[in-house]
Amino acid sequence: MSAPAREYFTVDLRGLRAVLARRAAQVGVTESEVLRSALVEALGTDAAGVSNAERDPTQVHARQVKLSVRVGWPVACRLDQDARAAGLSRGSYLARLIRGASPVASSADRVAACAALNKSAEELAVMSRDINHLTQLLRQGSVQAAKSYTTRHERLDHDVRAHLALAAAVLDDLSSMRLPASTATNRGSRP
Repeated sequence: MSAPAREYFTVDLRGLRAVLARRAAQVGVTESEVLRSALVEALGTDAAGVSNAERDPTQVHARQVKLSVRVGWPVACRLDQDARAAGLSRGSYLARLIRGASPVASSADRVAACAALNKSAEELAVMSRDINHLTQLLRQGSVQAAKSYTTRHERLDHDVRAHLALAAAVLDDLSSMRLPASTATNRGSRP
């Protein structure tokens, strides 16, 4: 649906400004959105031409909002530098910081973390194969052959826990960021 043309109308609030501001803050929308919603309800209209977010102030959080802030030049440069290093737009980077993510995770660091996770997963696959082979040897009563796996399996708990910690860190980082195009392309070309 295309956005309706803007139409302006001046309203004399006659002392209702504080109440209007309080209501807008309660539902997390602008004062104009509260007024439009009230008009839609009062006029009994089907709200043709009014977007869903404008009809239902609780849905406004799903849409994008342009935010302008004034910061010093060094802060703006640092924001741009860190957002570029993370491979994100300024808005996505700020949203990530607001959600409590770590400040900078460069694209190169994410690619390295994904590579380390892949290597660790390959090692776990080898361990799985070894465990299956060990199980077969023990079932056959080949205790001497099974002893060759002793050293490797003594570290099994440590290796699995290290892999899970690495996987958790990578997934946490990736859950709020997009992969660089080269990683996504390479991932799609794997057998």
